[in-house]
Amino acid sequence: MKKVVIICGGPSSEYDISLLSTQSIIDNIDFTKYSISVCLISQNRKCIIKEIPQSEKISNWKEGNIPFTEALGKLKNYDVALLGTHGQFGEDGVLQTYLEDEKIVYTGSDSYSSRLCMDKYRSSILVKSSTNFSIPETKIVRLRNLKKELSKLPLPVFIKPNRNGSSICSYVLRDLSGLDSILKNFYAHHTDEDEILIQEYIKDMVEVSCGCLEKKDHAFISLPPIEIVPKVSEFFDYKAKYTKNGSLERIPAIGISKEQREKISKLTIDIHKLLGCRLYSRSDYLVVEDNIYYLETNTLPGMTNMSLIPQEAYAVGINFKDLISFCIENS
Repeated sequence: MKKVVIICGGPSSEYDISLLSTQSIIDNIDFTKYSISVCLISQNRKCIIKEIPQSEKISNWKEGNIPFTEALGKLKNYDVALLGTHGQFGEDGVLQTYLEDEKIVYTGSDSYSSRLCMDKYRSSILVKSSTNFSIPETKIVRLRNLKKELSKLPLPVFIKPNRNGSSICSYVLRDLSGLDSILKNFYAHHTDEDEILIQEYIKDMVEVSCGCLEKKDHAFISLPPIEIVPKVSEFFDYKAKYTKNGSLERIPAIGISKEQREKISKLTIDIHKLLGCRLYSRSDYLVVEDNIYYLETNTLPGMTNMSLIPQEAYAVGINFKDLISFCIENS
């Protein structure tokens, strides 16, 4: 029986989302096929590694006391590490580099691709230069200069961190009245030198996301785009993503044409290859009439019951349990 360790948590603003993804994996993984352990990394990088014979609630666990570097040595005892991490440390190439140095097999993209995709600005420039997708007009600034730069620009604009996920600190800014509160939230997660994107506000758009699955032999399973209609927010922000019934998600994406759906599915695979991703990825788009805007690519898409990749996989006949097994067997 293959020994699998699920790695989750870590020093990330997406710590809670990582635990949600991992709990969903634990609740749906095939315990008859795999011997399962969990390595939960606290936000201070102390770990607990525990074998679980059946599903249990990891939110009830006490904080571990194994230093992360020591835990790495223990992870060598497993056949594959299934990554349930998100955001900084877990998705930006840092964790992947540690695992590569220790020659530990893990799921998802390698350290190079992870770093590239976490850099939304530079990866989008690469995609624009290599495909016929548009990207929103974008200016990149340091957080310390954000207020000054916004005072010069016509509003509304869209602002978000260059390196972050789950739409944390992402806003439509229509006027400057609430900017101080927004900046306070930015500084809760970032430093003066962190890069912030100021993008044109695109109105009357359809939000679409599309993933793909890559087998070990590099053959692909194409997935259908999913249309996202936020119900509790103006766009698909943190609240819309993680609140139950916070958004309406449609497969097929009826807000765009069949031709656009097919084009997005095909080009999602092309982008996956271009950015050097492995196993799976999910790319996000805005569609306005005949124009498709590429936003970003996520190398470790969410794996909660509300997440998009599991919904897209289910639409082509792959249930959640089989999707998890696919990730393990093709890493």
